[in-house]
Amino acid sequence: MIKVYHGTNLSSAFDIWLHGIDLNKSLPNLDFGKGFYVTDSKRKAVERAFKKTNDYNKRFHCHEDAYLVEMYIDDSYFVKVNTKFFSPGQKEWFDFVINNRLDLDFLITQNISNHNKDNKYDIVYGEIADGQIASIANNIRQNICDIKNIDYSSILPETGEFYGSQYSFHTEKALSCIKDISCVIIKPYKKERRWD
Repeated sequence: MIKVYHGTNLSSAFDIWLHGIDLNKSLPNLDFGKGFYVTDSKRKAVERAFKKTNDYNKRFHCHEDAYLVEMYIDDSYFVKVNTKFFSPGQKEWFDFVINNRLDLDFLITQNISNHNKDNKYDIVYGEIADGQIASIANNIRQNICDIKNIDYSSILPETGEFYGSQYSFHTEKALSCIKDISCVIIKPYKKERRWD
Protein backbone atom coordinates (compact mmCIF):
# COMPACT_ATOMS: atom_id res chain seq x y z
CA MET A 1 0.00 0.00 0.00
CA ILE A 2 1.25 3.48 -0.89
CA LYS A 3 0.06 6.52 1.09
CA VAL A 4 -0.74 9.48 -1.17
CA TYR A 5 -2.25 12.96 -0.87
CA HIS A 6 -4.52 15.23 -2.90
CA GLY A 7 -4.39 18.91 -1.95
CA THR A 8 -7.59 20.89 -2.46
CA ASN A 9 -10.21 23.15 -0.85
CA LEU A 10 -12.80 22.14 1.77
CA SER A 11 -15.83 21.60 -0.48
CA SER A 12 -13.87 19.52 -2.99
CA ALA A 13 -12.25 17.45 -0.23
CA PHE A 14 -15.57 16.66 1.42
CA ASP A 15 -17.17 15.84 -1.93
CA ILE A 16 -14.42 13.26 -2.54
CA TRP A 17 -14.70 11.91 1.01
CA LEU A 18 -18.52 11.63 0.96
CA HIS A 19 -19.19 10.66 -2.68
CA GLY A 20 -15.92 9.32 -4.03
CA ILE A 21 -13.78 10.52 -6.91
CA ASP A 22 -15.71 11.84 -9.90
CA LEU A 23 -13.54 11.74 -13.02
CA ASN A 24 -16.07 13.95 -14.84
CA LYS A 25 -14.88 16.85 -12.65
CA SER A 26 -11.28 16.45 -13.85
CA LEU A 27 -9.74 19.19 -15.96
CA PRO A 28 -8.46 18.49 -19.48
CA ASN A 29 -4.90 19.10 -20.69
CA LEU A 30 -3.12 18.04 -17.50
CA ASP A 31 0.34 16.42 -17.34
CA PHE A 32 -0.83 12.86 -17.94
CA GLY A 33 -4.27 13.60 -19.37
CA LYS A 34 -7.69 14.23 -17.83
CA GLY A 35 -7.79 12.42 -14.50
CA PHE A 36 -7.49 12.47 -10.71
CA TYR A 37 -4.00 13.30 -9.43
CA VAL A 38 -2.25 12.49 -6.17
CA THR A 39 1.32 12.73 -4.90
CA ASP A 40 3.31 10.76 -2.38
CA SER A 41 4.81 14.05 -1.14
CA LYS A 42 2.74 15.58 1.66
CA ARG A 43 4.65 18.85 1.26
CA LYS A 44 3.73 19.11 -2.44
CA ALA A 45 0.09 18.30 -1.67
CA VAL A 46 -0.03 21.00 1.03
CA GLU A 47 1.43 23.55 -1.41
CA ARG A 48 -1.19 22.53 -3.98
CA ALA A 49 -3.98 22.72 -1.39
CA PHE A 50 -3.13 26.32 -0.45
CA LYS A 51 -2.81 27.38 -4.09
CA LYS A 52 -6.05 25.71 -5.16
CA THR A 53 -7.93 27.06 -2.12
CA ASN A 54 -6.66 30.62 -2.68
CA ASP A 55 -7.71 30.45 -6.34
CA TYR A 56 -11.11 29.00 -5.37
CA ASN A 57 -11.72 31.67 -2.70
CA LYS A 58 -10.84 34.52 -5.09
CA ARG A 59 -12.98 33.07 -7.87
CA PHE A 60 -16.08 32.44 -5.74
CA HIS A 61 -15.57 35.19 -3.11
CA CYS A 62 -15.58 32.79 -0.18
CA HIS A 63 -13.31 31.75 2.71
CA GLU A 64 -12.77 28.01 2.54
CA ASP A 65 -9.86 26.30 4.27
CA ALA A 66 -7.21 24.20 2.57
CA TYR A 67 -7.58 20.43 2.97
CA LEU A 68 -5.60 17.30 2.31
CA VAL A 69 -7.39 14.22 1.07
CA GLU A 70 -5.32 11.28 2.29
CA MET A 71 -5.68 7.81 0.82
CA TYR A 72 -3.84 4.61 0.06
CA ILE A 73 -3.12 3.03 -3.31
CA ASP A 74 -3.22 -0.76 -3.32
CA ASP A 75 -0.35 -1.32 -5.73
CA SER A 76 -1.27 -5.00 -6.14
CA TYR A 77 -4.00 -3.68 -8.52
CA PHE A 78 -1.37 -2.36 -10.94
CA VAL A 79 -1.19 -5.72 -12.71
CA LYS A 80 -4.95 -5.55 -13.40
CA VAL A 81 -4.85 -2.21 -15.24
CA ASN A 82 -2.87 -0.60 -18.05
CA THR A 83 -0.11 1.51 -16.47
CA LYS A 84 2.61 3.85 -17.71
CA PHE A 85 5.47 4.57 -15.29
CA PHE A 86 8.22 7.08 -16.05
CA SER A 87 11.68 7.23 -14.48
CA PRO A 88 13.00 10.72 -13.59
CA GLY A 89 14.47 12.75 -16.41
CA GLN A 90 13.14 10.75 -19.37
CA LYS A 91 12.65 12.55 -22.66
CA GLU A 92 9.61 10.34 -23.26
CA TRP A 93 8.03 11.83 -20.09
CA PHE A 94 8.71 15.36 -21.35
CA ASP A 95 7.10 14.61 -24.74
CA PHE A 96 4.18 12.83 -23.05
CA VAL A 97 3.43 15.80 -20.78
CA ILE A 98 3.74 18.34 -23.60
CA ASN A 99 1.44 16.25 -25.82
CA ASN A 100 -1.21 15.86 -23.08
CA ARG A 101 -1.37 19.64 -22.80
CA LEU A 102 -2.13 20.05 -26.51
CA ASP A 103 -5.40 19.53 -28.38
CA LEU A 104 -6.16 16.05 -29.70
CA ASP A 105 -6.85 17.37 -33.22
CA PHE A 106 -3.35 18.85 -33.33
CA LEU A 107 -1.81 15.58 -32.14
CA ILE A 108 -3.71 13.65 -34.80
CA THR A 109 -2.59 16.00 -37.59
CA GLN A 110 1.03 15.69 -36.35
CA ASN A 111 0.68 11.87 -36.14
CA ILE A 112 1.65 11.91 -32.43
CA SER A 113 0.53 8.95 -30.33
CA ASN A 114 2.65 9.46 -27.18
CA HIS A 115 -0.20 10.88 -25.05
CA ASN A 116 -3.10 9.82 -22.86
CA LYS A 117 -5.89 11.95 -24.36
CA ASP A 118 -7.73 8.68 -25.09
CA ASN A 119 -7.16 7.21 -21.58
CA LYS A 120 -5.27 4.25 -23.00
CA TYR A 121 -3.41 4.22 -19.67
CA ASP A 122 -5.56 3.69 -16.59
CA ILE A 123 -2.79 4.86 -14.24
CA VAL A 124 0.30 6.95 -14.98
CA TYR A 125 3.20 7.67 -12.62
CA GLY A 126 6.00 10.17 -13.09
CA GLU A 127 7.36 13.58 -12.25
CA ILE A 128 5.19 16.63 -11.66
CA ALA A 129 5.73 19.17 -14.44
CA ASP A 130 6.57 22.74 -13.57
CA GLY A 131 5.36 25.97 -15.17
CA GLN A 132 8.00 25.82 -17.92
CA ILE A 133 6.24 22.92 -19.60
CA ALA A 134 2.89 24.72 -19.52
CA SER A 135 4.58 27.72 -21.18
CA ILE A 136 6.16 25.53 -23.86
CA ALA A 137 2.79 23.89 -24.62
CA ASN A 138 1.16 27.32 -24.79
CA ASN A 139 3.85 28.51 -27.24
CA ILE A 140 3.21 25.46 -29.44
CA ARG A 141 -0.54 26.15 -29.40
CA GLN A 142 0.09 29.77 -30.45
CA ASN A 143 2.56 28.73 -33.18
CA ILE A 144 5.38 30.60 -31.42
CA CYS A 145 7.53 27.47 -31.57
CA ASP A 146 7.47 24.20 -33.49
CA ILE A 147 6.89 21.00 -31.52
CA LYS A 148 9.68 19.32 -33.50
CA ASN A 149 12.27 21.85 -32.28
CA ILE A 150 11.69 21.78 -28.52
CA ASP A 151 14.89 21.58 -26.46
CA TYR A 152 14.15 18.98 -23.80
CA SER A 153 17.40 19.64 -21.93
CA SER A 154 16.38 23.24 -21.22
CA ILE A 155 13.79 22.18 -18.64
CA LEU A 156 15.96 19.73 -16.70
CA PRO A 157 16.97 21.13 -13.30
CA GLU A 158 20.70 21.86 -13.02
CA THR A 159 20.86 20.38 -9.51
CA GLY A 160 19.34 17.06 -10.55
CA GLU A 161 16.42 17.67 -8.18
CA PHE A 162 12.93 17.37 -9.57
CA TYR A 163 9.60 18.92 -8.68
CA GLY A 164 8.13 15.77 -7.14
CA SER A 165 6.21 12.75 -8.39
CA GLN A 166 2.55 12.02 -8.98
CA TYR A 167 0.09 9.27 -9.79
CA SER A 168 -2.85 9.96 -12.06
CA PHE A 169 -6.02 7.87 -12.41
CA HIS A 170 -7.92 8.06 -15.68
CA THR A 171 -10.62 5.38 -15.59
CA GLU A 172 -13.16 3.98 -13.15
CA LYS A 173 -11.22 0.72 -13.28
CA ALA A 174 -8.12 2.57 -12.02
CA LEU A 175 -10.01 4.10 -9.10
CA SER A 176 -10.66 0.62 -7.67
CA CYS A 177 -7.13 0.57 -6.24
CA ILE A 178 -7.76 3.65 -4.04
CA LYS A 179 -8.58 2.77 -0.42
CA ASP A 180 -9.25 4.45 2.94
CA ILE A 181 -10.01 8.04 1.94
CA SER A 182 -9.88 10.61 4.75
CA CYS A 183 -9.72 14.43 4.97
CA VAL A 184 -7.43 16.63 7.02
CA ILE A 185 -7.76 20.42 7.41
CA ILE A 186 -4.48 22.28 7.04
CA LYS A 187 -4.05 25.64 8.69
CA PRO A 188 -0.73 27.35 9.25
CA TYR A 189 0.50 27.03 12.85
CA LYS A 190 -2.63 25.18 14.00
CA LYS A 191 -3.18 21.54 14.83
CA GLU A 192 -4.74 19.47 12.04
CA ARG A 193 -8.32 18.26 12.46
CA ARG A 194 -9.10 14.88 10.93
CA TRP A 195 -12.25 13.23 9.53
CA ASP A 196 -11.91 9.50 8.86
